Amino acid sequence: MSIVQFLRILIARRWIIAASLITCVVVALTVASLLPERYPASARVLLDIVKPDPVTGQLISGGATRGYIKTQMELIQDYRVAGEVVDKLGWAENPAIVAAWQAETGGAGDLRRWGAQRIINSTEVSIIDGSNIMEIKFEAPNPDTAKAVVGLLRSSYIDASLRFRTDSAGRTADWYLDQAERAQKALAAAERAKSKFVQENGIVITPGGTEAESTKLAGLQGALLSAQGAEGSQQFQATMRATTSAVVDQLKLQVATLNDQMEQAAEKLGTEHPTYKAMISRRRLLNEQLSKEEGAARAAGAAQSGSSRQSIAQLQSAYNAQKNVVLGMKDQLDQLAQLQREVDLRQSQYEKSAARTADLRLESNVSESGLVILGDAIGSTAPSFPNWPQITGLSVAFGLALGLVLAIVTELLARRVRGTEDLHFAAKAPVLAVITDAGPSPLRERIRKLLSRGGSAGGDLQPAE
Repeated sequence: MSIVQFLRILIARRWIIAASLITCVVVALTVASLLPERYPASARVLLDIVKPDPVTGQLISGGATRGYIKTQMELIQDYRVAGEVVDKLGWAENPAIVAAWQAETGGAGDLRRWGAQRIINSTEVSIIDGSNIMEIKFEAPNPDTAKAVVGLLRSSYIDASLRFRTDSAGRTADWYLDQAERAQKALAAAERAKSKFVQENGIVITPGGTEAESTKLAGLQGALLSAQGAEGSQQFQATMRATTSAVVDQLKLQVATLNDQMEQAAEKLGTEHPTYKAMISRRRLLNEQLSKEEGAARAAGAAQSGSSRQSIAQLQSAYNAQKNVVLGMKDQLDQLAQLQREVDLRQSQYEKSAARTADLRLESNVSESGLVILGDAIGSTAPSFPNWPQITGLSVAFGLALGLVLAIVTELLARRVRGTEDLHFAAKAPVLAVITDAGPSPLRERIRKLLSRGGSAGGDLQPAE
């Protein structure tokens, strides 16, 4: 179909196009006038994401920023936020709202959810270009209602954002607290196992947490190396070591500590209690070791008062003897070291869980949401709907498009010969002449001239007289 044929069809079916255009414009304007007006209101919130978190010190940056902003935009249109707005507006007690809900749903469903959905449907959230400012827009039939709803929507969103953060931290803190309690129980069990092993094997643990025999061996080894390295001052050092023995002091401290514990146990448990009797046995063992160490210290001091060479020999002998004692306790010391590692592991787990619990408890009590209110909610007295220029333009465009489609469809259903091109197309033969029953009209003359310039299929034909 050529452009000329298309124009002839439009001219022939112009009344269909005109009727469609007028009908669409009238219907659109009538419907727009019957629908209630809508007034816009807006409120802004600053997403203060460039500042580190006051508790964790974390900073939202990079790809996480887009996800955070998208989450905040979706949160504003969440049912929990909109539902709080419904509660604050008191729609459940408003007879007009209840009547509208019953008329629309027949009383089925939840009024709160119905009202929240209406708020969500009329809410639009956007980010102002080139900024961290989020704008909340809401439309309502009344400007005061729109302003009130958008203000409540913003405040409910900020409260919900803070509540989600603190609730999440609180739930995580409860989980870490449970882990800390389990770690504490495991630590207590590991310490009990270690204490039981020490008591059963008669191992003396110094206040520093080390085993006494190994401590003594380390002391003898240090003394021997020191004496060998400085033979001239060895006699003085040996004398000082004899009078101030670290092992003797540690044993004395353990005996004093055990005596205090026995006094408390006697008052609370009684002298016939197994724990008290175990303490008596342990004190006897400590006293024996104390006597032995004191004698060894005195003997070492007396022996080392001689020549330097004799002192080194005695130290070597004592070191060898103590080394044999420690080597004889190798299996016990290995088991003790394993029990100590278990205690250290449980202690580390407990400390980490307890520290994390404290941090999360602090985070769950924060009052800063990272959101800043920018000014008051702003309402407009000019309705955003109906937008008469826009509605008129769209209805005209739709009416013309619909009229063109109807004109073409009507022409295809009842095709007619409207020019030499149609006749040439239908007969598959050249048109030799055109016979008219009346003088040419100005419109037909203009079309004929257009055809003659465009080189139609029938050639430059003149109407036959």
